[in-house]
Amino acid sequence: MRARGGARPGAGAVAVAALGTALLAALAACGGQGDAGRAAGALVLAAPRDLVAGPEDPYFTHRTLGVWEPLVTLDGGMRPAPALATGWERSGGGRRWTFTLRTGVRFSDGTPLTAEAVVANVERFRRIAPRPSAFFSLDAGMEAAYGKLTGVRAEGGKVVFTLAEPVADLPARLADFYSMIQAPSAFGAGGEFAGGPVGTGPYTLVSWSKGRQAELAANPGYWGGRPAFDRIVVKTVPDANARVAALRAGEVAGLMDKGALLPGQVAAVAAEGRFRVTRTPSVLTHYLTFNASRGPFADPRLREAVDLAIDRRAIAGTLLAGTATPGAPFLSPIFGALSDPGLRPVHDPARARGLVAAAGRPAGPVSILISSSETGQFPYADIAEVLRADLRAVGLPARVNVAEATKAVMEAGDYDIFLSAYSVPNGDPDYLFRRFLRSDAAWNRERNLGYRSEEFDRLIDRAAAAAGADERRELYHRVQRLLAADRPMIPLAYQDNPVVTSSAVRGLTQSPAYLVDLAGLAPAR
Repeated sequence: MRARGGARPGAGAVAVAALGTALLAALAACGGQGDAGRAAGALVLAAPRDLVAGPEDPYFTHRTLGVWEPLVTLDGGMRPAPALATGWERSGGGRRWTFTLRTGVRFSDGTPLTAEAVVANVERFRRIAPRPSAFFSLDAGMEAAYGKLTGVRAEGGKVVFTLAEPVADLPARLADFYSMIQAPSAFGAGGEFAGGPVGTGPYTLVSWSKGRQAELAANPGYWGGRPAFDRIVVKTVPDANARVAALRAGEVAGLMDKGALLPGQVAAVAAEGRFRVTRTPSVLTHYLTFNASRGPFADPRLREAVDLAIDRRAIAGTLLAGTATPGAPFLSPIFGALSDPGLRPVHDPARARGLVAAAGRPAGPVSILISSSETGQFPYADIAEVLRADLRAVGLPARVNVAEATKAVMEAGDYDIFLSAYSVPNGDPDYLFRRFLRSDAAWNRERNLGYRSEEFDRLIDRAAAAAGADERRELYHRVQRLLAADRPMIPLAYQDNPVVTSSAVRGLTQSPAYLVDLAGLAPAR
């Protein structure tokens, strides 16, 4: 890897421009079709955010760049699927899990994947947690990942986890980020990255420049076969209109990651014919989070009034242009049977006005907080204005506050409602509930949600240990009915994630966790 954040910006810009020009030339030569990418040997894409966070981050790079791989991943149905582990066995009532590793796998530095290397990665996570991340935080501590882990060891070439209490869903919990595996040589004694990431994936990180771009090279020793593109550059373009302009100008051959296309852009881009838009249901849900640590939303009647005042169907159908569906249960339908189908969105402004009258109108306007960075991924400025109108109509005057550092604003308690999208990158509801809403969750306490429920805590602990699918489903349905009544957060809409490539590129696939398979991309024939 050649550079770190902020380094060699001029060289990075030149590299991107050169690659983009090469791809453009090839596209032009082929009339926008054919083997442009192969002729150029490079593919230039764009994403709304940095997909490289650097050595301070527990993962260094986002999983979607294909630099590192996990033990377990998710299939299209959000079920645990083999990655570096080809299988797993549970014994001892869920207190012992044994993972069998894929053979013939080597890290990009040439060293072999071994059970000892996997153990070193797990021990590193335990050493450095809690640790925030730009991609998937370890801030809930490792108990959220492994349960009460008493040991992890290499045994006959396999990896054995032993737990003090049963964890029924350990493979699901480990999917993707919690089971990232890199060569032990990538880390120092304290668990910090010693240099660049050294994974087993189809690509290696060649260089990166914070806020600008990441450059990847094909891993010649990849166990899954060499990718079609020798090099890929992923540019960071936070502005949604600039991303689409770059796509139309041929400066980039595709847009990837969450919020790649604004919902209002999807139909126009798809209609142009020279692009392929892929829309898939995702784990992304837009939520409203209440500051219930103080008034006015310490009063549950006013949280209910907000819930009833919102016209979710109008937001999903108009502002989100049909790329989302109205939210009701805390878990979206992508979670299958774990989502409670008995909960439905209710829009009842008259009842909301009655609740406001009973509770008393707040002394001043309530604040709706949104993140400036998320306005480039979703139409949050417009949605916040609609929310403001909906609240005013039921007697709750509101103002919109756009901030860059929303975390600091929330920790200062200087907000009433926060609009944001959250996802569950490992597909396991326990991650979301335990990290956000458990009474002792740092996220709950530090961001002033003020949610304390012994019943909620007890239900999610029981669900984590439940071995039977029926029992787990019933427990999570009870959790969602409890949250629908307490309303510490309310789901606004379940978001699809549209991504796009030029028709000169084929093979675009995306998981529910908005992971694009870069190794599957190839020049169109």
